[in-house]
Amino acid sequence: MKITQEEVVDRQTVLNIELEDDDLESYLDMGYRKVAPRLSIPGFRKGKAPRRIVERFVGRENLLNEVIDTMLPEITGRAIDEQSIEAAGMPSIELEDLDPITVKATVPLKPEISLGNYTEIRIEEEQTIVSEEDIQQRLEQIQHGMASWEPVERSVRMGDLVTVQATGSDDGKNFMDEKDAVMFLDEDSDRPFPGFAQHLVDMAQDESKDFTLVIPDDFSDENLAGKEVAFSVTVGEIKERILPELDDEFAKGVGDGYDSFEALKAEIESDANTAAESNATQKYNEAVMEAFLNGVTIEVAPVMVDHEVDHLEGERTRVLSQINVRLDDYLRSMGKSEDEMRDELRAEAEGRIKRTFAMSKLAEEEGIEVTEEDVEERVKEILANNTQDTEGLPVQPEFTDEMRESVDRLLRSEKTLERLVAVAKGEPRSKSESESESSGAAPDKQDEVAAENTEESDTEKHEGE
Repeated sequence: MKITQEEVVDRQTVLNIELEDDDLESYLDMGYRKVAPRLSIPGFRKGKAPRRIVERFVGRENLLNEVIDTMLPEITGRAIDEQSIEAAGMPSIELEDLDPITVKATVPLKPEISLGNYTEIRIEEEQTIVSEEDIQQRLEQIQHGMASWEPVERSVRMGDLVTVQATGSDDGKNFMDEKDAVMFLDEDSDRPFPGFAQHLVDMAQDESKDFTLVIPDDFSDENLAGKEVAFSVTVGEIKERILPELDDEFAKGVGDGYDSFEALKAEIESDANTAAESNATQKYNEAVMEAFLNGVTIEVAPVMVDHEVDHLEGERTRVLSQINVRLDDYLRSMGKSEDEMRDELRAEAEGRIKRTFAMSKLAEEEGIEVTEEDVEERVKEILANNTQDTEGLPVQPEFTDEMRESVDRLLRSEKTLERLVAVAKGEPRSKSESESESSGAAPDKQDEVAAENTEESDTEKHEGE
């Protein structure tokens, strides 16, 4: 194997790899073993012809094509090792020529990164306040959820539950024909059509009415958008919502039941405080992270960004497939091309890479460590929360080495964020942290990432390192 390495530019280097016959022998054998069982060659039993005959029959290139997806990453990985390159992610591999087989591999290197003056970040915490109005609003939500619907003998009002017979037509062609349809009249809702509910207000039971509506241009049904359409409606039963009294009896019917209304209110207040504190913590952490990243400068290999864009596009495709939507149909509905979508994803990809490597660098500088005991404790927590199958039967899920590595990265990321938040709050280092730094206990982390084909993105591999 002949390898030439080009100069490092933009934190990536290019390897030009030319394969010799000895490099191809094992791959030709591999290709032969895949092809031979499918061939019927005169004079030989199916699958029993020797390699030289099969190679002559199908051609050398076809044997190699059978294993090209295995061969190219493997030879690129060997070339990276031989050149002693510390790859920071998957290389981009191109087959340049077939005779001789020549490969061009663009290898991303570890980004150049400066964390700036992160130790000077200071952000004041906001006080969390849960008002009586917040508690009352939650009580009213529960109250509305426990309401009953009772028939009334009056005209229709907003907030009623109304049974209707309704038809809708466009130039004499019906697009709607509802019989005994039950509609909740919500002033803030445009269902079934914008302005429809308002026309039912003040109608009496068994009353009929004809009216027209101009459907907005941005309506979801393109066949009706922008058109004036006609409706004919007859009101049937009218029901109004009856709200229960907010008293001890009401409290007994909420969830598993409360001894008194005051007990229910106290728990609502406690839950509201917990939620408010959680939201405040999340907002504060996001503000700290934003301030930290604003001070970070980073130079990243373009090929690393390209791979992250590929990964994000793959994630989006998988999410869409789960709801039976194809990517091209999604793009058509959004009025975008794939290139436009990738341009949008590029900013997200660059942000993810910046955050991942910045946090990795911060963990290194701050001497953040994750012990085996830390990992084991978190693994036990995860297993404790996943010990029942869909039928409620106990199970003991396996925890692979790969999953433990993922837990390690997660814990390292959490500890690093905790340290960054402590800096922003102006909290002093603990005695153990100071002693660790003074003794040079910071781990010597190297971002050695195998250049192999995997669904895990480059940033995920480095998350929390």
